[in-house]
Amino acid sequence: MKKILAVAIATAFAAPAFAATSNVDVYGKLHVSVSVFDDHNDTLYNDTQISSNASRFGIKGSEDLGGGLAAIWQFESGMNLDEQTGTLASRNSFVGLKGGFGTALVGNHDTPLKGVGRAVDLFGDTMADSRNVLGGGSDTRAKNVVAYMSPDFTGLSFAAAYSTDLGTSNNNGDAADASVYNLSATYKNGPLYLGLGYGDGDGHELAGVGKHIRAAAGFTMGNLKFVGQYDKLDDDNTVLPLAQAGDFDAWMLGAAYTMGNIVLKANYMDGEYDDAATGYDVEQFTIGADYNLSKRTAVYVLYADGKNITLGSGGGSSDRIAGAAVAGDDDVSVISLGMTHTF
Repeated sequence: MKKILAVAIATAFAAPAFAATSNVDVYGKLHVSVSVFDDHNDTLYNDTQISSNASRFGIKGSEDLGGGLAAIWQFESGMNLDEQTGTLASRNSFVGLKGGFGTALVGNHDTPLKGVGRAVDLFGDTMADSRNVLGGGSDTRAKNVVAYMSPDFTGLSFAAAYSTDLGTSNNNGDAADASVYNLSATYKNGPLYLGLGYGDGDGHELAGVGKHIRAAAGFTMGNLKFVGQYDKLDDDNTVLPLAQAGDFDAWMLGAAYTMGNIVLKANYMDGEYDDAATGYDVEQFTIGADYNLSKRTAVYVLYADGKNITLGSGGGSSDRIAGAAVAGDDDVSVISLGMTHTF
């Protein structure tokens, strides 16, 4: 009994000290949509799909180590709300250190190149995600990664990451090298955002991509926001459904206008293989509107029309109509209604 009482007293005195140096946060995002696809050909793919789009549940924390140094960690899992499935630690999950030098971490994390594009995607994690056209197989979250993010230098920051294997590592040595490295530089100052990213490595080639260069920009004037992005991929064969090896160039322009709780937005994307023997290009046009019910809850509607793409293939969506990408110059379109809630 005395031992139990001693432990209880020690715990009571230790708890405030622990609380002063450590914190744990529970967070997440729930995102579902109902989408109606149409390939404009009654004999092929016309379907309705209910999807969970990048829904997630996470726990993160930090511990003050003194001297301006902190230990940080995060454990984030993806969830498919519509199908009762998910994978532990499938999203950004890591442990690391943070201080005046910046942030260093090891685990599973978005590449710096991916982050440059996520900052300007007006329809991210929806059926009209910009990765339907931009990005290819190198626009990804890297497993087995060591990453560094610099501190902010009056708006300018840098990031670097090295992954031994984008997938599950089997430790097969140099005979099966799957390493990837990424670099980025971003500038954020008031209404202006600029980003530049670069990725390369044997792991890119295994994913069907050579070198990848990305530039992105955003500018806000009052209630109006403009965004743009350019991607250049060497020897890419990942764009669905008619991918053929060659240098792939793609660009995006978009704008959003905020009126109270309503955000109206649109973008256009186009990509083309420079040296494909028969010529091949992809495109997507999207218009949509968000309505913010609160700071954490929103509903949206969008319409997207594309050529030679799979709507929803770019990332975020757990479900998509695989056949909704049509050969030739036929279009495929989608109307999608969605709801998001963050906590």
